[in-house]
Amino acid sequence: MAGTVPNFVGFFNYLKQHHRMQAKDVTKILQVYPELVMQNRRDLIQKKFKLIMENSPNRTPNYLRNLFRRHPDMFLTSLASMEAKVNYIKRNLNRQLNKEKSFPLLLHFNYREVMWPRCELLTQKGHKHFDLAEVLRGSDEAFCKHFEVDAEDLEAKKAEKTPKDEKDKLWVYVPAV
Repeated sequence: MAGTVPNFVGFFNYLKQHHRMQAKDVTKILQVYPELVMQNRRDLIQKKFKLIMENSPNRTPNYLRNLFRRHPDMFLTSLASMEAKVNYIKRNLNRQLNKEKSFPLLLHFNYREVMWPRCELLTQKGHKHFDLAEVLRGSDEAFCKHFEVDAEDLEAKKAEKTPKDEKDKLWVYVPAV
């Protein structure tokens, strides 16, 4: 993993100062997810924590620290994807995220492959007050069986939006001279 010293220092300092994480915990996480250190570029890690805090103001600092310890892979999701999910839930589904018991863990789910097609199918069928965690978890087969949705309809809905990698693009390839 190629990273600059300021990236490492900034990443460690942010987590230590703002979330009271110990260096040994951060080191263990980086051994599994070394690309997390790149989240210090463009202040992405701070922006992601801020997005979560703004939409779940009742969460304690301990909750946020433990969220990062237990689900560091969630912070590898692109900021744009996290914002799209938050906006979709708030605007399209008309939900208050501070009342969603499974937020911010909902940010784990892929927007184009899981969240958007499943929620759109249910709202088209007239369901408005469904449990998001129940809808999003599990396989497509289990979703279709539980909510009596035709698997072909789900695949057709998925095909309306092309899948995208939900990772931040933190580098640019420059052609050789």
